Amino acid sequence: MNSHRLSAFAAAALLLVSGCLPYSCRRQESTALAPADSLSRTLALSIPMDTLALAWTRPILAERGDAYPRTVRFGPGDDGPVYLSDAAQARVFVFDLSGAPLGAFAAAHIPWIAGVAADTVALFEPETPAMHFFVAGEPVGAVPIRDPERSNAALTYGAFGNGAIYYKRVDPQTGAFVAEIDDDGAIAARHALPGPHWRHAGMLRFWGDSLLSLSGFRPVVDVLAQGEPLDTLALRGFDSPMLARSHAWMQGEVHEAPLLTPSAAAANNLLFALNLRAGWLRIDAFDRAGRLVHRLTEPERAWDASFFPQDLDVRRRADGTYVIAVAVSNPGPELRLYRWKPAAGRTGQKE
Repeated sequence: MNSHRLSAFAAAALLLVSGCLPYSCRRQESTALAPADSLSRTLALSIPMDTLALAWTRPILAERGDAYPRTVRFGPGDDGPVYLSDAAQARVFVFDLSGAPLGAFAAAHIPWIAGVAADTVALFEPETPAMHFFVAGEPVGAVPIRDPERSNAALTYGAFGNGAIYYKRVDPQTGAFVAEIDDDGAIAARHALPGPHWRHAGMLRFWGDSLLSLSGFRPVVDVLAQGEPLDTLALRGFDSPMLARSHAWMQGEVHEAPLLTPSAAAANNLLFALNLRAGWLRIDAFDRAGRLVHRLTEPERAWDASFFPQDLDVRRRADGTYVIAVAVSNPGPELRLYRWKPAAGRTGQKE
């Protein structure tokens, strides 16, 4: 995805988050919810809201042009570094857990961090597509992904983990699939993603041995576990101001689907999903069954329609504290680090 397409997508997403498109913001817009969304809203209201502790914020500066934080990943270990990709500058910044900069390295292509394993950082290039590998900031190899049937309208996503490369293509003409890629870049195993293609637009992430295919436009996750058929996990309890618009979109009443969540990341037995709000950070945590067990927000909240968190990653430390890194593109490009420790016995769920 080139910088122009990326910026256009960001602008559209911000309009969707604010809940008002130029041609569809009308007083008579329906407030009806899908039955599953109505049940989720009821469940969400029964879960107390916890407050995240902001540890630090680091602005991302551009040597020239703009900065555009896009993906963030923790390195391995309790004290491993934080990697942040900047899609506008084609650079990866590295910080320690105190927020101190550890350096940066340039990538010849737009860097979307696809995974970190030991000292290897994998960057996915969606346009070609290809997976590039770096060690200590130096390129050590690349795997071009062979997908000759891909159309110009397709969205592509990549992930590297569990010793393998994974690739997802979402195409309005041919539908969507997720595949494992061999060392030569060929598709070794392919799994069709059912339903309309737009439902599958979203990142690939890992939850232990399982690969997650995220959806930005509906609160569902497709799960591919080793040796198991594809399964779909509904996120019960996901509540958003955009659920009514989402229902209206599915009914054909509005022209654009609202973006509900740009990213999610798993840690231990919880899946943390960004739940977009116009001005403040909101994160929902779901258990293995897809049920909401925690709602998290930041201490200070104020309306700002330009606010856009792009990605997050989560690490659970040995003392039970969760460390959450968030890449924010607007209103100012920055990396934030939050800490949160669930109260003992709050939900009755094993953490």
